[in-house]
Amino acid sequence: MAIYPDEFTIRETFLDGIPAEMRRALIRDDNLSPEVNTVTEFLAYAIRYEQSARTATHYDQRSSRRATGQRQPVKVGTFLAKRSEMEQNHNPR
Repeated sequence: MAIYPDEFTIRETFLDGIPAEMRRALIRDDNLSPEVNTVTEFLAYAIRYEQSARTATHYDQRSSRRATGQRQPVKVGTFLAKRSEMEQNHNPR
């Protein structure tokens, strides 16, 4: 007969399975506690942490490229190209 773990054990297992930096941020910065918060709350904060980390990494890389003078090629989408064409047609010189 299967015995399912209690909620506290599930939360502790979740905390043991995430990176230490994330665990510290959830506990210290977001004030989460396995004694009080649910797994769903921990998961929501962990997802938000990952999204914030990705955004920070993107802008860190972008800033370092600018500092070294490297430029990323600009990709002009179809919308911008058509918009420019329309502006030229409506604004004769």
